[in-house]
Amino acid sequence: MTAQEIFYWLLFSLLALSAGTVWLAYLKSFSIIQPARMKLSHLPDQFRLAYEPVVFPSTDGVALRGWFIPAEEEGSSRTIVFCHGWGSNKAELMRDTHFLAGLGFNLFYFDFRASGESAGNAASVGYLETRDLEAAFAWLHANRPEACGSLALFGLSMGASVALWGASRRPEVKCLLAENVFLSYTRVVANWGWRRLKVPFYPLIPLILFFVRMKLGADPEPYSPVHTAPAVKRPVLFIQGDHDELVPLAEARALYEACGSTEKDLWTVTGAGHAKCAEVGGEAYRRKVAGFFQTNLPPEPEPAEPPPGAVKTVGA
Repeated sequence: MTAQEIFYWLLFSLLALSAGTVWLAYLKSFSIIQPARMKLSHLPDQFRLAYEPVVFPSTDGVALRGWFIPAEEEGSSRTIVFCHGWGSNKAELMRDTHFLAGLGFNLFYFDFRASGESAGNAASVGYLETRDLEAAFAWLHANRPEACGSLALFGLSMGASVALWGASRRPEVKCLLAENVFLSYTRVVANWGWRRLKVPFYPLIPLILFFVRMKLGADPEPYSPVHTAPAVKRPVLFIQGDHDELVPLAEARALYEACGSTEKDLWTVTGAGHAKCAEVGGEAYRRKVAGFFQTNLPPEPEPAEPPPGAVKTVGA
């Protein structure tokens, strides 16, 4: 083989490898934007919970579906809004947290776009989903104003990133529980690429991120927790598994340090992988979650009774 033939062979191989890498990145970007829909594994009535199925539009018109589960004690004004993870749905969170209804909290679960029972065919690992959370708050205020006296957020993975964004913007949010939340959009995609594809960051991950940005018409990175957490001033409980391959414990600690709240805690569940803290933590997990919301979302005090012999004055 002549030197010229070797040169052309190497050039062709390099071009073929480059084209294959670009094509693979393009295909894998669909895995992020269009995750497979997971069927609902549980319904509230399986846990003997009264509930109302609700349908409401996101701020850009995508039809979202959810469940409003009233607290077992009638007339509660305390409501927790739940944000599920990427590729999951409201049923997965409800399975692990429905016990909170028995502790005096209303529970509002909904499916993000392109997930569960909601419409839409494009997810974004947190960017478009912020619109869905805004719409969930709008539905609550318009349809359940009596349940909006004290509001809290509970987010898992991608949902926790959306919840951090919401807590940084909405003063009515009293506290936030963020479980298995990633540090940044870029980092979680890089971790996903290594875990699922076994590829290093370069050159595939930047190409995947490029195609995702191109398809979304926006960059999700500014919505990452590392950028929104410093603005969160409410009490925050971070829950993290020490066997989480998507969100390493070092990244969870970095986000904890970046959070602007002076009332924050990082609780580690030994042996738990991603989205497995409830399963592994068991009763200790439920006690921790219940204690956080009972402390930071207390019931409204009962009106004081007038002292004996006092005369009640009726206004004109």
